[in-house]
Amino acid sequence: MNNPEQKINELTVWTTTRCNLRCKYCFVYKLNEEQKCQDMTKQTADQLIKFAEKNLKPEGSLWFFGAEPFCNFEIIKYIVEKSRKKGHKWRFGATTNCTLLNEKRIQWMKKHNFGVLASIDGPKINHDSNRIYADGSGSWEDAWNGLALVRKHLNPNPQIRWTVTPSTLKDLTENIRAMVEDHGLTSLAVDFVYEADWTQEHLDILRKELESFKKYYKKWMQQGKDVFSMFVRDANNANILPERRWHSRCGLGNGTAGVDYDGTLYPCHRFIDSHKIKIGDIYKGFDQRRTQWMDNWQKIAPYSEKPKKCLQCNYKKACTGGCIAMNFDMFGSPHVNPAAFCTIKQLITEVLDDLCKSLQDNPTFKKLYSKNRKTPPPKKSSTQPQKTRHICGCTASKNKPTKNSQKTKKEVKP
Repeated sequence: MNNPEQKINELTVWTTTRCNLRCKYCFVYKLNEEQKCQDMTKQTADQLIKFAEKNLKPEGSLWFFGAEPFCNFEIIKYIVEKSRKKGHKWRFGATTNCTLLNEKRIQWMKKHNFGVLASIDGPKINHDSNRIYADGSGSWEDAWNGLALVRKHLNPNPQIRWTVTPSTLKDLTENIRAMVEDHGLTSLAVDFVYEADWTQEHLDILRKELESFKKYYKKWMQQGKDVFSMFVRDANNANILPERRWHSRCGLGNGTAGVDYDGTLYPCHRFIDSHKIKIGDIYKGFDQRRTQWMDNWQKIAPYSEKPKKCLQCNYKKACTGGCIAMNFDMFGSPHVNPAAFCTIKQLITEVLDDLCKSLQDNPTFKKLYSKNRKTPPPKKSSTQPQKTRHICGCTASKNKPTKNSQKTKKEVKP
């Protein structure tokens, strides 16, 4: 049984439901076609701070999310500055598309040691095929200019959240190489839209890309370049973990919690969009569903929608179930993984297994992945929340038209 009084590591706060982009794979508008444009108010922000004072660890984080959190930058400033005036040492940051960043905002972020996870899908041609404005134009130039400000003033090597769809799979390795070698970006959280229709042709392309990726990655490790890869992390975990441990996949209201613009609490930021799984609000606090969700999750190991895939799965020891909210959105259960998730993880493990084995003694490799080396698994009854930067698969395929999609690029104001 999880502790209902346990303080949490991170609150992921939706400052707004507005976004100035209309990304084709975005789970926000796919799950809620008539998503209303709503901003968090100062009254709600005041209550959020009071809630955090009671429920967030002193060294915890307030991480801003949403559609695009900088569409309501004023409330971000209000929360951070008021928290600082009250003496709180919480960390602050945001997942952002970078298009609304400017010199003035960046200087304020620098003053407050503000973290950034940048949502950029690689080079221009790939990025602009999915991450578009409401008028259909690409967002890469604005996003890249914003990223340049981040790199100049905040962090020269920020983490990049890079989403891959079947249509942007071609030349993936070359695009990764360009980001690493041409632009010096080495923290690349590259992941896939598992809800999409992945055909055998797509999987064959992915296999070829992974085979090419191996050669570059081994070279980077030999050169001592700290290139982080989710592909390598997953394949390495499948190789080194002594047994499966899915229990602490994510916070689920215990290690982390999502806060909607109106103060409603959810197990994580991704659950906010469907509005189905509420675990309280910042006025009355958490309710009993906070611990019920985690207790239920820990009882049953996640499994494929095609269960036979689990019987001889080479990724099984590393499998933590993928995105629990994605599973729930697709199947009504957090425990059921889409078959594409299983197939892609198995393919990554198969292709990169020999690479990971060959790098176990490489000092750069050990520095990047040693925290996952063989250790005793946690007890099933305990909750060990992970610190995250929302690099989970927060995407969905087949963006459907919405009323908002008829707006022009200039109609959504920050």
